[in-house]
Amino acid sequence: MPYLCRWWEGRFERTMSWITVWKKEMLDLLRDRKTWVASVVLPILLVPGLMLFIVALQTSSEKEARRHVPIAVEGRQAEVERAILQDGTVEVVHPPDPLQALRNGEIRAIVRIDGQFDQKMAERRTAEVTIVYNPSNQKSQIAQEMLAQRLQDLNKRLTAERLSRLGLDEQSVTPLAVRSEDASTKNQKAGSILGFIIPFLLVVSCATGAMPAATDLMAGEKERGTLEALMTTPVRGRDVLIGKLGAVSIMAMVAALVSLLSMLVAMMGIPKVIGEGASLDFARSILSVFTPGRVTVVILMLALLAVLFAALMLTVSSYAKSFKESQTYMTPFVFVAMAAGYGVMFTAPNEIPFAYFFVPFLNAAALLKELLYGIVDPLHIGVAIFSLAVYVGASVAIASLSFRRESLVVRG
Repeated sequence: MPYLCRWWEGRFERTMSWITVWKKEMLDLLRDRKTWVASVVLPILLVPGLMLFIVALQTSSEKEARRHVPIAVEGRQAEVERAILQDGTVEVVHPPDPLQALRNGEIRAIVRIDGQFDQKMAERRTAEVTIVYNPSNQKSQIAQEMLAQRLQDLNKRLTAERLSRLGLDEQSVTPLAVRSEDASTKNQKAGSILGFIIPFLLVVSCATGAMPAATDLMAGEKERGTLEALMTTPVRGRDVLIGKLGAVSIMAMVAALVSLLSMLVAMMGIPKVIGEGASLDFARSILSVFTPGRVTVVILMLALLAVLFAALMLTVSSYAKSFKESQTYMTPFVFVAMAAGYGVMFTAPNEIPFAYFFVPFLNAAALLKELLYGIVDPLHIGVAIFSLAVYVGASVAIASLSFRRESLVVRG
């Protein structure tokens, strides 16, 4: 019995030692305004603000591009000119060199009318109208779309008139009508929107959230000399590592979750920004993606991803001799996180290669994309979570080895 009591006392003391270190590190982080500004405040302010600003800027630019469309017309034909000038938004100008003016952005497009337009129409042949535009200019692309739609409407009207003179109707010369039907659900539509950007955002946010904390708690303390003082206390090196690992992981998790909430708020505000009003159905569709089961898996995966980033960053930071040097060493982690996000951004969720679920960081992005789209594959979930856990164990073991080397945790 006395032995059992001593064993429990020892276990309790060891548990309390790393908790004490964790509390100390969290208190230091809470006092460090720079860390919180970089990890929490900036995502709250920048993510929704930047996204809504980009959407508003794009919407405003498109409206302005459609409000006034200067073009050049080569050739003459009354019906074509009436079709393209129908509402006054298109203005015909006469530059000396239309093609050069188009390349310089002075006009948006050139409409070239077939010189034998009327003759071909009378002979029931096909006359050509060519739209010359500049794909490198977004306003020119919008002008091309506007002109093509108006000329297509004219083509339908001229076709109907030609058929009428022949005593035919449109159905008699249209044996096949091709229609498209949307089979996706509202949840799948919302999931496709979320699945495009959210995996990239969460993986990158985990990296950027852990980076300032890992830099300060290792290289920063080494530079200030406080890490040496901490290592001389009766607390074991493993407990110091666990305490620091917990603090950095929490910062990474907080940064990822804050970025996610900020992005969701921004997405819900998009309908209002583009002038469609606050779409309640759109907001409900987005929120319906986050079922309790999916949220549980996402949080578990984010926790493992946060610990993985924390362990690797603490290890790398232990090799730096100064705070600034550590920041330099941390930069590749952001590129790795971005590469993982980009790796699944343009891949359909049901076409993600199975091998992706074994690759660190990429497996988290791939699993996130599937879950947001509504695909719940137990095999993929199990492989991704298990492989992440293996990588976490290996990274923590590497970090533990670094803490055993006095040259890496003390100055000089």
